[in-house]
Amino acid sequence: MIRCASWVSWVPGGGPITLFDDRDGSYHALNPSASAIWTALSDGSQPGDIGGALATAHHASAPAVQRDVDDFVAMALDKGLLVSD
Repeated sequence: MIRCASWVSWVPGGGPITLFDDRDGSYHALNPSASAIWTALSDGSQPGDIGGALATAHHASAPAVQRDVDDFVAMALDKGLLVSD
């Protein structure tokens, strides 16, 4: 299960999200696509479900969107912004 790390804070909203990492005081500004992925993860969705939902909502290619989701999740796991149980 992938989830947002407890040491990362953000303010949910309708636009792009900025994450704050309490461990080192760093900020991470997310673009609109990454913000949508982050919001879905924070609501409990998992990466395998997010790509299809976003592709449907934006009339986009599901495989292409899923690759973007997977790339974002890998980057965020690497930076410690997401954790895997």
